[in-house]
Formats: sequence, C-alpha cells, structure tokens
Amino acid sequence: MFINDGDTVCVVGGGPGGSACAMTLLKEARRFGRTINVVVLEHKIFSEDRHHNQCIGVLSPPFEDILKNELDLTLPESLVVNEIAGYRLHSDLLSLDLIGEEYGRSASVRRSRFDAFMLEEAKKAGAQVIHNRVTAIEVNPDEVLIYTDGENIKSAIVVGAFGLDDGTCRVFEQGTPYRQPDFLNTVITRLYPGKEFMQSMDCTIQAFLLSHPGLEFGAVTPKGDHISINIAGRKVTSNIMMEFLRSAPVQRFLPPHQRREKPLNYYKGRFPIAPARNLFGDRYVTIGDSAGLMRPFKGKGINSAINTGIYAARSIMQHGVSKKAFAENYYRDCRVLTEDLPYGRAVRVLTNLATRFKFMDHMIAVAAERPDFMKAMFSSVSGHDPYKKIIMETASLSLSLTFAQKILGHFVFRQQAHLPVKSASPAV
Repeated sequence: MFINDGDTVCVVGGGPGGSACAMTLLKEARRFGRTINVVVLEHKIFSEDRHHNQCIGVLSPPFEDILKNELDLTLPESLVVNEIAGYRLHSDLLSLDLIGEEYGRSASVRRSRFDAFMLEEAKKAGAQVIHNRVTAIEVNPDEVLIYTDGENIKSAIVVGAFGLDDGTCRVFEQGTPYRQPDFLNTVITRLYPGKEFMQSMDCTIQAFLLSHPGLEFGAVTPKGDHISINIAGRKVTSNIMMEFLRSAPVQRFLPPHQRREKPLNYYKGRFPIAPARNLFGDRYVTIGDSAGLMRPFKGKGINSAINTGIYAARSIMQHGVSKKAFAENYYRDCRVLTEDLPYGRAVRVLTNLATRFKFMDHMIAVAAERPDFMKAMFSSVSGHDPYKKIIMETASLSLSLTFAQKILGHFVFRQQAHLPVKSASPAV
C-alpha cells in the first residue's frame, strides 16, 4: 500500500493540521520526484469570518520555529492581535503571577484569519480546496471513496483533520474502526468592553482553578478589541459560565458595565483528553484533535495539530498507507505526545482533587515561596515542558514534606471547624 504517481490524497478538514498535512504531502512528493493530487475538503469558508472556532487562538512556542523550519512559512504580523505577556493563576482566594522561561513568544490571533492564512498557503503549494461537507466514506482494499454533499472523490487514503466536529466524527466511526477520543466540553463567550478598558488590561492570560462543581478550569484572555472567556469540564453549560463570570476572582477582570447581567453569545465546543481508539488503519489516519493527539491537560492544540499533520504526511509518502506503516512510523513520531499521557492524566487528577477539596490556595502559597514549585506551575499552565519532565524535576523530599504538612493542617482544620477552609491571605 504505497502512494503512486497520479494518486489522490484526501484531507478532511482545512484547519492548521489539515493545511500543514497538505503542504507537507506536496513537499515530500516533490522531494521524491512524484506527482500526486491533494484535495482538502473544508465546509467552512474561513475568509468570510462567519464561523466560530472553540480554540482561543493563542499561538505558543515553538510555533514560529515549526512554521519556519517545517513549512517555510512566517506568520504575518497583520494576523497578531496582541502579544501574550505572561500568565496569572487564580484559586478561590489567592492569585499568583507565574514566572518562568518561554523560549519564544506567545501571540494571540483570530483563529478564522489564521486558518484562512494556512489554507491559502496550502492552495499556493498546489492543494485543491473544495468547500463541501463529508457525508460518508468507504474504505476499500484498493481505494477510499469519500462522499460529500457535492461531488464524490476517489482517494488512495483519507486523512482526518476535522477536530471533534460531531458530524464528521460519526462519519469516520461508521466508515472505519475509528472511535473519537474522550473529551471535555467547553463553553466560550466574548465581551467587548470598549477600547479604553482593553488598553487598561495587561496582555496576560488569567487562568482560574476554582472549587466550583462541574468546572475544571477557566481562563480570561485579552484578544485585541475583546475579551475571550472559556471554561471546561465534563458537563459545563451556559449557566455554569454565568456563575463563573459572577465569581469574585473573575469579576476583578470584567469591566464595571459588564458586571450586571446582559445577553451573551455562547459557543459550545469540545477538546480531547485522551487518544482516539483506532486512530489509524489501512488507508486512513487521523491527526490533531481528531486523533486526540495533543498535550494532556494543557493543550497547545495548534502546535500539536500542525506537527501531527506533518508526521502523517511524511509517513504516507515515505512508508505507505497501511496500518502497520502508521504504527511503526507515524505513531512513533508522535511519542513526545503519547509518552506524556500518563503524566498529564496524573497532573489533571491531582489538580481536580486540589480544587474539589479547596486545597489550591495552599498550592499557590507554596509556589509563591518555592522557586522549584513556581517553575512547575508555570510549565504546567504555559505548556512549555512535558509533564514527565515537570514531575521529575519537581519531585523532592522537602517539597513532599511541605505538602504533607499543608494537607494535614488543611484537613485537621476542616474537621475541627466543620467548614470549608479559607486562607488567611487576601487575594493579590
């Protein structure tokens, strides 16, 4: 099962991962002296800016290196709405500016415009873009037939780059052994507080780990002329979003005229927290969110989508389109993501326990006192380092004893008072 001259490769999804895959397929074909057709199916028209993307749209290191070194691209400065200066972490009562090293800049972009840029670059590289929705696929021994609400396409292989679009997930589940990854739900809203308020905000991502039932985390991110607010959890809803907005830690970052109830537009989405089952097979492969291949707990989803798209394209052109070839090459190249999964799950479980039992205030207090734990918190929130590295570098007897004392004092106080613990330190 190899790609031959004249074969067609069909990529379902024209976001950053799908576009990167298309560009790399054509680049690899030229390198090997082959001629192939690359078709990208994308039902959205990004340039019209009519569709909302659940991704907040923050490009974090090393996105510039990935674009330059792998795709020969430079991000146009016109796409950057603001630079991200840093991260501030909030618990129920405390706040902490996270200090660490970012090896490169973080930039906020409008996802629709960034996606339009990437898809246009794929077209310039020679990909054909068709704005149709996939309705069914048939994977046969010698080819794949992709049905759309327009024309049908015969392809040597189909690449799934559709995120967690529910309809396309079901199409792939019906046509292949693929099963979509486990995921958290997200709700996103935007506030437009006006130019004066936006200029008064520093370009810091405000991250919240609060002890609110059903809420795993939330964030407030400045985006040029507006504020993007997102929450995530198993069953988050617009009501939970409203409660999040009304909470004291979040209220401090909302403009006064927005603090009273006003009709808001909400966007519902999902993001994966584990790999998909059967994420590849004979003549099909999935990448990015579709595959569930992203950094656990802390996403860097755009970087992961682009990287996995590149890995899949190289595997296709160099090793063929069989399940065995993908297992031995594509999945191996993704090991920086897959090997970190158990450590990311452990961090997520511990974080959820800390918020549930109102222990996050103490963790922030320890981070303020200990540089080693501060670095761990920064790397966890920024997504700079793998969780395995974070855990290995942070684990120490003295830190373990510090947390043991905090935990013992925390639960003794709760048992004596029969009340949830409250830190004596004010939010800063």
